[in-house]
Amino acid sequence: MGTFAFLILVPSPLTAGEATNQLSTTIEGFVPIITNTPVAELQAKGLPESARKLIFARFDFSEMTKRSLGPHWKSLNRGEQKQFVEALTQRQLTYYGRTVRSADSEKIQFKREVQDGNDVRVETKVVTRWPYGEDLSIDYRLRNVNGQWKVYDMVIDHVSLVNNFRAQFERVIAKSSLKELLQRMEDHNPGS
Repeated sequence: MGTFAFLILVPSPLTAGEATNQLSTTIEGFVPIITNTPVAELQAKGLPESARKLIFARFDFSEMTKRSLGPHWKSLNRGEQKQFVEALTQRQLTYYGRTVRSADSEKIQFKREVQDGNDVRVETKVVTRWPYGEDLSIDYRLRNVNGQWKVYDMVIDHVSLVNNFRAQFERVIAKSSLKELLQRMEDHNPGS
């Protein structure tokens, strides 16, 4: 019985499963779009619509925002929640586009898929060409939403974006308010 309980509680590595397949399809579609779009165009207009569609289909920005705000999420009304989701989404789109753009000549390896309860972690590595730098690990945390695996967190070089945002948000909220946090997020987003 104890062995059975241990097997249930320990995350299990899987071979490339549906989550990995869906994620790799998104990334493999996104990378050429972003790397073939001139930097001046990206700065002026943001991500091309085709790239935005791919990201919106694979990332769950609402869940990411909810987890980033932690217990504060429940104190917001629907309109405020929507504002926070939009602000964090813009921040993430810019960040992810820059990250992919800077790694344009690198190769992304999908290492393994690990199931942890209802969630899945897809471990990847951005392989840099020697002597330009070190490889970068990026783990995507996904949850199943109606048959589609949606990213709700990225762990880049062992740092969770959700946990990082939560720590930043807590500092701002402790010194001021949720309203001030939202204002700062909107002020720092391109096009604000």
